[in-house]
Amino acid sequence: MKRLSIIISLLVMAVSTYAVQVTGKVVDFGTKQAIDYANVSVVKPSAGSSQPSEELVTGTITDAAGTFTLNLKDGTYTLVVSFMGYTESRKEITVAGKTLNVGRISLKEDTQVLQDVEVVGQGSSMRFELDKKVFTVDQNIASAGASVTDVLENIPSVDVDQEGTISLRNSEDVEIWINGKPAGLNSDNRGQVLQQMPAGTIEKIEIITNPSAKYSPEGTSGIINLVMKKDRTAGYYGSVQAGIDYSLAAPWNVPPGANVGFNINFNAGPVDGYFNVGYRYHISNGGSKTDRYNLSGTGAQKLDSSMIVSHLTQEGQQTHRGGGMFARAGFNFHVAEGHTIGVSGFGMVSDPKVFKMSNTNHRLYQLTAPDGTMLRDYTRDQNGNGSHPGGNATLDYTFEMDNHKLYVSGTYNNFGFNQYTDYTQIDHNLDFDRFDTTYQDQTSLSKDQSIEIKADYEWKPTQQSRLEAGYDYTRSWNNSLANAHNTNKGVSTELPAYYADFQGLTQNHALYITYGNRFWDKLSIQVGLRGEYYMRHLNSYYKDENGAIQDSYAAFPNKKDTAYFQLFPSAYISYDFGNGHELQLNYTRRVNRPWGHQINPRMDFSDSTNISYGNVDLLPAYSNNLELNYLKTWERHTLSAGVFWKYREGAVQNVKYMDGEVMKNTYLNVATRQELGVEVVAKNRLFGELLQLTTSANFYWNNVAKVDQTIMYQGVEIPVNLPQQNIFAGSVRVNAQFLFTKNFSGQISANYRSPRVVAQGTTSHSYSIDIGLRHTFLNKQLALALNVRDLLDSRARRNTTWGDGFWQFSENRWHSRSISFTVTYNFGNQQGKRRGKEGGDLGGGGDDYDDSGNSSSDY
Repeated sequence: MKRLSIIISLLVMAVSTYAVQVTGKVVDFGTKQAIDYANVSVVKPSAGSSQPSEELVTGTITDAAGTFTLNLKDGTYTLVVSFMGYTESRKEITVAGKTLNVGRISLKEDTQVLQDVEVVGQGSSMRFELDKKVFTVDQNIASAGASVTDVLENIPSVDVDQEGTISLRNSEDVEIWINGKPAGLNSDNRGQVLQQMPAGTIEKIEIITNPSAKYSPEGTSGIINLVMKKDRTAGYYGSVQAGIDYSLAAPWNVPPGANVGFNINFNAGPVDGYFNVGYRYHISNGGSKTDRYNLSGTGAQKLDSSMIVSHLTQEGQQTHRGGGMFARAGFNFHVAEGHTIGVSGFGMVSDPKVFKMSNTNHRLYQLTAPDGTMLRDYTRDQNGNGSHPGGNATLDYTFEMDNHKLYVSGTYNNFGFNQYTDYTQIDHNLDFDRFDTTYQDQTSLSKDQSIEIKADYEWKPTQQSRLEAGYDYTRSWNNSLANAHNTNKGVSTELPAYYADFQGLTQNHALYITYGNRFWDKLSIQVGLRGEYYMRHLNSYYKDENGAIQDSYAAFPNKKDTAYFQLFPSAYISYDFGNGHELQLNYTRRVNRPWGHQINPRMDFSDSTNISYGNVDLLPAYSNNLELNYLKTWERHTLSAGVFWKYREGAVQNVKYMDGEVMKNTYLNVATRQELGVEVVAKNRLFGELLQLTTSANFYWNNVAKVDQTIMYQGVEIPVNLPQQNIFAGSVRVNAQFLFTKNFSGQISANYRSPRVVAQGTTSHSYSIDIGLRHTFLNKQLALALNVRDLLDSRARRNTTWGDGFWQFSENRWHSRSISFTVTYNFGNQQGKRRGKEGGDLGGGGDDYDDSGNSSSDY
């Protein structure tokens, strides 16, 4: 470390001995708003020529605030500033040994250029910022008429399973945010919310694996931030869209799905706003298969036939239908210079009487003895309807003047999850060779509400430094009630084991401070500290075999209320070696606080042989995350490579155990879990503008420690033994975008994921391919898109699990192969572009020194 420090110091001294800093800001001549990504070049006449030409000395681009920073030796130069649609500006400057601020440089619009120049090229679907990777949804052809869930399936490092569960870098402990802040989405509701949310409302998706102390530490794997479309363009513009999709997998008699949408954005003087509304009705087919061997001893990776007591086989077919309305709106009132008041929100409705949410499931079960004797033979049909209403509303105020910025906001979230399910079970009575029919029903009503009040202050004392501080208060409520009945020969009886009344309340007070500085335009450092005081109060009730209500916390009342204070530090350092080379090292501490279905003891018996419930005894899990990232850029290529290490204490894992012939699933804090991984992402432009290729690869080693614990469920002690496991796994994803002509483009997305470890077994490999074509007409006002999802009909999850008394292989297929056709028409009277930074993203754009400590011309 001493040698490294000496080397870095010498490099810094070498740079500082000859470089003088030159700063400035580029703005629009008419609106006075900053112009981001403007080109700034420094030139001087070449010596030794009768007709001297200009020699490029250095250059950069402006950041989101329109500012730029250059380092020059003493001398006289010409500063050239240009941006598409504006006339070029040239200014003579003299550098003489001290920092030079050239002030504001105003660019005037060039109407002749705007009329005559046509640019043909592909917009980048992905850009690199050292704290995050940003994916542009509009550039994803497969997003036409799709949901946000569909788009996430094609994002590097992100996986979505058949239940809509989202994982980042092989971990389901990830936060989903909207416009840079939590929006009430948790593991219980986000699958339904994101399936209803049209992809067309999203501008970009940010993957942030190590957020700074400014942001909530929830989610040990990081944050997926969905940035909604919001563009300040003078006048108005909008679009209408309609599409149809059809499943190409059995059964073939299902009707097609459909989607329609309307979007408008406007800017009229001091007021700008947007409004989107859309309706989606989707259908997908799937299937499942299970082979479970009930054993006389402990299961192992290789099945021992001599230990088999019985064999359960299950085959099922599912048809998922879902429909819902999604709407969002927002307004910004620029009441005075530097003062803005904003109102925004979104809502969704899925009513079973109008927008039917159904899940039709047919399963065939057979239980046989080792000699092949049939022990049980039955079928079980499931038909469910549900409604998932919800939404949020935000009121915010922004003050921005000189080097100070204050942002204050209040947000309210409300999401419901109401499910009504009927089961018809037909048992083959082997003794009398007849069929007995039983009817069951289960009702589950849940509501999640939360409020968040936050204040963020930012001060830039110099061009190179930034100090941030803030306060964040959140309060969340969860109420859920579930019960079930059994009907046999017209007589209905309650099933007490499936009654659950759960109520949860959490409060969190957080204070944070971060400080960042940039030295010699090369070295950037940021440190931060966040302190949180977290409180949780739980009530949970169940019914005993006599139907009497019992308190789940009667045996351990001290766990009913929890309160504790924790510190979450963060640190970032990055160094720009020049010529497109940059290196970054960062560290954060994060937490996973169990919530929702993980601690809710409600039993789900959609499959009567495989029942799941939450564990009220779960504790928070903490992780220490360390990343080293390298970024190299060329004119047409970009490479990002990183090494990450995560050490998790008390990691939450799903565990299985046998209760007679019924498998039960719940959650448990395992001792430790370590993960060491490598992530490589390459972006290449090939054959002119014909092909833009984005390739990502993740390789990681997982270690899950041995566990020997006891689960307490309704007063019964259940021992669980988990073996230590190690596995090397990886995934590869390729996205190829083709620009055949200026109006005709295509896309192929393919991914492969190798086998990986779970708490009691392994998950096998998976792969899929999506393709799409898009053609535009009428000067790109009309667009037609054709997409085929899951071309190989291969999306599936295959698990092999084992434990005391069982060995099981299961396969679940979902989505199925489908084809869709979407028509989009754009309209509006867009006037001159107003350069303004949009809200909602985490950190700045381009090379802006954002909230995780990356280098920036903004300092």
